[in-house]
Amino acid sequence: MLKVLLIITSYSHDIATAFLTVSGILMVILYLKREELMGLGSQEAFVEVYRRVKLIAEASLLWILLAGVPRTVFYKKMEWSYIAGDTQIVAIGIKHVVMFLLVGALSYYWIRLSKYIKGKER
Repeated sequence: MLKVLLIITSYSHDIATAFLTVSGILMVILYLKREELMGLGSQEAFVEVYRRVKLIAEASLLWILLAGVPRTVFYKKMEWSYIAGDTQIVAIGIKHVVMFLLVGALSYYWIRLSKYIKGKER
């Protein structure tokens, strides 16, 4: 039963990463199209979409961090590929650097969009 929970946690970590990436892309789109979308006359709808995307992004980030702990602890036992050997450590490192940079870049737009909305709500 523990193995099943660990596998589910590991897969859900990957799913949360995908959700965070998509949420970030939506933040970029919302930010770049903000004037056009706000010009359509529904500031409330725009803010509501932002809040929902933000909630998904925050929940995804939290789950990535929480699910990453058991994944790290049990990686060698549950996911280690003996065929790939130590080269997978380099691959995992590169993957995490790329994801960190992606989240950082997308967070830039998240912060800008948050400031924009706070300015509109005054």
